[in-house]
Amino acid sequence: MKLYTKTVCPKCLWVKSELVAKGIDVEVVNIDHEENARTFLQQQGVLAVPVLQTADELLVTTASILGFVEQQ
Repeated sequence: MKLYTKTVCPKCLWVKSELVAKGIDVEVVNIDHEENARTFLQQQGVLAVPVLQTADELLVTTASILGFVEQQ
């Protein structure tokens, strides 16, 4: 799984802390430093972070990411 974030993003920090608390291992990708990642999200129509990429889908809202975390 990948968690797409930005350098200044309070929701990203919140989501990351919830993932860590649940022991869910994710690769954190900062789109401020990874142009390819930013381009990928733009091609998917995603305009904001955090975004969690699972094996099956892109979760593009904080609520959907936290819902996923709770189910784990």
